[in-house]
Amino acid sequence: MTLIHEMTRRAAVQSLLLLPSALAFAREQSPAITDKDRALWNKVYSEEDWRVTTYPNRLMADAIQGKAPGRALDVGMGQGRNALFLARSGWDVTGIDISDKGIDIAKKDAEKANVKLSCVVADFANFDVGKEQWDLVSGIYMGDLILTHAKRIAEGLRQGGILVAENFHQDINVIALTGGKLGYPVNALIETFAPLLRIVHYEETLDFPDWSNRGLKVPLVRMLARKG
Repeated sequence: MTLIHEMTRRAAVQSLLLLPSALAFAREQSPAITDKDRALWNKVYSEEDWRVTTYPNRLMADAIQGKAPGRALDVGMGQGRNALFLARSGWDVTGIDISDKGIDIAKKDAEKANVKLSCVVADFANFDVGKEQWDLVSGIYMGDLILTHAKRIAEGLRQGGILVAENFHQDINVIALTGGKLGYPVNALIETFAPLLRIVHYEETLDFPDWSNRGLKVPLVRMLARKG
């Protein structure tokens, strides 16, 4: 039950006329990060049973194959599984997260692996992404944060830079709504980024998630997009 679209910018933009709901969703402002939010994620990363998988995201790992290393920004780096993978692969990586506990784990693992990793404890909404600074931006299981800040992310990418995004999906067939309100609405990701980047790969599928993987396939959405 995998749907893969290799789309041109023109075809994707045309879909906006038919399915505008995701744009409204993307315009919603993310609530400000609170001490309670930070405490929650610190608890997650302090309890081994609740931690996300330690191996890197498969979509991201595939995306960098054959691509010359450059500057990478890992949004919501958590305990650093993806940031560390990129750093080991020769990338100059900056990771950002609200969880100081998660970042502490990432720093210690980077020291053990003898790789350089820049870590920032901050709310992404307040992070200076800059203009044409990054060759890769990863937004893995970051929910509407990626949609809300789509313009900033696109502006931050250099020409030829790529965005890698994966998240739970609010499946139209209601097979499973594991992501709940955190899942992307139907077509939200592709509709939001089609006017900003060239969509290279888009997929709505049932597969094993990086988070809460209990041996069950759940609705997921994956996208690779390139600037220029």
